Amino acid sequence: MNSHLPVGRLAARLDALPRGRAWFAIVIALAALAIADNRLRLLGLTSLYIPLVCAACWTLGPRPGFFVALVTAVVAVVPHLSDEPHHPLSILCVRSAVPIATYLLVAVIVISFRRSFDREHYLAQRDRLTGALNKQAFHERAHMLLNSGARGGDTLVLAILDLDDFKTLNNIHGHAAGDTVLHVLGKRALAMLRPEDVFGRIGGDEFAFLVATRSAEEGERFARILHARLSRALETTQHPVTCSMGVLLVPPRSFRSAAELLDVADQAMYRVKRSGKDGLQIAHVDAARNYPSAPA
Repeated sequence: MNSHLPVGRLAARLDALPRGRAWFAIVIALAALAIADNRLRLLGLTSLYIPLVCAACWTLGPRPGFFVALVTAVVAVVPHLSDEPHHPLSILCVRSAVPIATYLLVAVIVISFRRSFDREHYLAQRDRLTGALNKQAFHERAHMLLNSGARGGDTLVLAILDLDDFKTLNNIHGHAAGDTVLHVLGKRALAMLRPEDVFGRIGGDEFAFLVATRSAEEGERFARILHARLSRALETTQHPVTCSMGVLLVPPRSFRSAAELLDVADQAMYRVKRSGKDGLQIAHVDAARNYPSAPA
């Protein structure tokens, strides 16, 4: 959804709301609207319940959205039944069922649209072959995580991985063989990572990882395990290849730009390439002086 349009900006703001705050806002808005509608019945405020249902379904998800839609329908209909005491019960039932069905239909439409939006948004950020984030999405997510890591207490593992002699593999065996290797690597990497970890394809055969760990020791251990397991996965393909990885361990409160840190990790990876490939090199950001130390 275009974030420059009013609807896009509204959707972005709703998405940015914490779930607890969204619930609080919806409950307060529903209560305020119910009081106003009850006291000012001649103004016909019931149509204002529909945007509230839309906001709930968009922000809270299917089950809470349907729940809010049902509660909203009851709150909107029941007070007005006393305004028509002379109608038969069957008429009252029909007049009650129509708005309830309308609110639930609105909920179905908004939830269906939200699912389609989430699916398209997910696919727009992903590399279809490997399942990794595309380059732009990786840099956006990495920038956010590096900023939060600078403020928090995590050591961040920033790794750049490049397949060795991948161009030769494509030239000799064709791009289908290369695609198979990339698919295997992406599948194995995703199986190792947590949902909050960041994994992207930033070049044809170049990948980047950004993972939060509790300490530099844990980060270094994770980096070595990552390289070892991905190397083993690449050995199982029909056309085995090796990989070179450069890793930068970023301590808490290291205020450097994502571009600078990526460049340092990239340089570590190229040092592996120049020293014989199929290896791993780890560098550290000096927490006191805030610049990269000599690689390990």
